[in-house]
Amino acid sequence: MPQCPICKSEAEEIDLGLFDGAGFSCKRHGEFRVAGSVFKESRARTRQQWENALVLAERRAALGTRPLITTYDF
Repeated sequence: MPQCPICKSEAEEIDLGLFDGAGFSCKRHGEFRVAGSVFKESRARTRQQWENALVLAERRAALGTRPLITTYDF
């Protein structure tokens, strides 16, 4: 079962094959997407860094779209 990259809890994968990255539906963090470049970087990130990145992505997201976390959010 997929895990939320932020809190490591069980999550559902969404938006499969629609873009270069992964989408998640987490009970705690809601629905969001993560760019493939974030997963390709070898840097380890803390939960706080992930939480901050999600906040930035939510601020940037257009109304009615899922936030997209990119490498620029870290």
